[in-house]
Amino acid sequence: MDAIRGRYISICTSKVYTQFSPEELMELNDGCKRYMQLKDPSLGQAQYFSLMEMLFYLAVYLCKDVEAQVLYNTFRDRLGEDSPRLYGMKSTLLQINESDSAAVEFIEKLIKERLEVDTDSISYLLLQKRLIAIQSKNHDKEWVVRQLLNLIEKFPIDPEIWWFAAQNYFELGQFERAVYCLEEVIQLTPFNYVASARLAEVLYYKSMRVDKSVAKTKATLQNALNNALRSVELSENYLKGWSLVALTSSKLDGKNKILQLAKSKLQIIANGSNAQNKVTAELILKSI
Repeated sequence: MDAIRGRYISICTSKVYTQFSPEELMELNDGCKRYMQLKDPSLGQAQYFSLMEMLFYLAVYLCKDVEAQVLYNTFRDRLGEDSPRLYGMKSTLLQINESDSAAVEFIEKLIKERLEVDTDSISYLLLQKRLIAIQSKNHDKEWVVRQLLNLIEKFPIDPEIWWFAAQNYFELGQFERAVYCLEEVIQLTPFNYVASARLAEVLYYKSMRVDKSVAKTKATLQNALNNALRSVELSENYLKGWSLVALTSSKLDGKNKILQLAKSKLQIIANGSNAQNKVTAELILKSI
């Protein structure tokens, strides 16, 4: 139960599901619902609401608008209208039912009239993140990074801001800054296997595109391998983690045992996973 809870909390915290395929979203949605029905006694109230919030956004991504509205209504009945989570959900529903501009207007009005002078920093942070997410469509990556860095100055222990700063730095090709941001995510959420794998991935790209000397490349690849191994230590059947273990160990001397272990794990995943993971695992095995 601890491993299952940790997996869903990590996915929820990192918001990595925003990059999932429709099949992965459906699998996550169904699995999380089954877990919630188990009524895990070790699941804290804050974690419970976080997972329920993730289910709301999964319903949105899966175009289950009625289900998303039902989840919103459930939150509203339990928490009332004046809740940070409800503000974010309402702005999302405004995007769906009306337009981006309606959502922006709602958020900006709420911030101006209440949250800039209120002590509710949670609501302020959540809505600022929503505002950046909506407005980022009309701006370049440099603009997004500036907004995120402004938020980091005010809220330096929020892992989600660091995560999205890392994503934008990576897309800008600024791998060292992306690495720094992901290291901050891991410092704040040490059991976040998704972040460990992402850090391994960024380090791998850094070794291939930035590092000039053989010694520097080797050191970066070893760091990547360490983080990839950490990700599968935390989530034993994590496909991306084992893929990165295989990829990085294949580039390093003296890592044949680790490479063979990774190949065997990938073969197990290929034999017993969903169709997409099966194809991915097989492609990786053929390429190494």
